[in-house]
Amino acid sequence: MINIFCYKLKIFRNSHLKSKPSMLKQILLILLGVFFLLNGLNHFFNSKILEEYAEKRSLLASNLMIKLSGILLCFGGITLISGFYLLYGIIGLCLFLMIASVTIHKFWAVKNREVMMLESMHFAKNWAIIFELLYIGDSLLEV
Repeated sequence: MINIFCYKLKIFRNSHLKSKPSMLKQILLILLGVFFLLNGLNHFFNSKILEEYAEKRSLLASNLMIKLSGILLCFGGITLISGFYLLYGIIGLCLFLMIASVTIHKFWAVKNREVMMLESMHFAKNWAIIFELLYIGDSLLEV
C-alpha cells in the first residue's frame, strides 16, 4: 500500500522532476501562489502603511515601488497558482525578494537591537523563499 502511494506521488523517483508535477507538488505550488497573491493584494489594500514603512527605510518613490511590488507579487502568485508562465513568475518573485531584502530589510544599518533582529529575520526569510523558488525553477528546467 505504501509503495503504491509513494509511486503515485513519485517521492522516491528522480523522474518526477522531468515530468508533470505530482498532485502534492501542485497543491504546494498553489499554496505558495496564494501566499504571494495575498501579499501582493496587501500591497494595494494597505498601501499607506507599507508606504510609511518604506519611507522609514529610505526607499525612493515609495508609493510607486509599493504598487510595482504589488503587481509583481500578484503576477508571481497567479503564475504559481495557474502554472502558466511559471518560470517568468518565479524569476519576477526572485527579483522582487532580492531587491526587497537589500533595500527594505537592511538589518546591518539599524541601531535598535529589536528592530535589527526583526529585519534580519525578514532578510533571512526572503532568502529562504528565494532558494525555494530557485529549486522549483530548476526542477522545471530539467529535461
